[in-house]
Amino acid sequence: MENDNLIVKILQRRGRLKNRPEERSFDSVSIADMAFLLLIFFIVTGSFVLRQGIFFSLPSKTSGSVSLDERQITEVFPVENGFLHNGILLNREGFGRMLRERGKKAADSVLMIHMGGKIRYERLVDTLSVARESGVRRVSLKNADKGGAL
Repeated sequence: MENDNLIVKILQRRGRLKNRPEERSFDSVSIADMAFLLLIFFIVTGSFVLRQGIFFSLPSKTSGSVSLDERQITEVFPVENGFLHNGILLNREGFGRMLRERGKKAADSVLMIHMGGKIRYERLVDTLSVARESGVRRVSLKNADKGGAL
């Protein structure tokens, strides 16, 4: 009889357990894993490249002309194997050093770059790059084919 009571109690418990509302749970571990994987994916594949290049502040249409003294103008002719300044051929380091020295003497100096049709575009970019690295703030381009000597 005790066994019968025991069996009845077990069956009653099973019945009570079945009648209970199911506890619903949400496994957030897999969602967190997916979120971190997506975060890592976007960080790795995203492009965080800074703008590269040479940037200028061009004068506006309404800006006036500026008069300069001869001592404020530094003229350079980019050539295939360097930079021609006052008849002297300078390499990249020598040209940068010369620009830094001129910048110390006259802070408001202008670099005038003489370009022609036979000079490659890469030489202009290299000249502008050296000028920027040397702290030159004002640059002027002149067409060497029209009145510039080369």
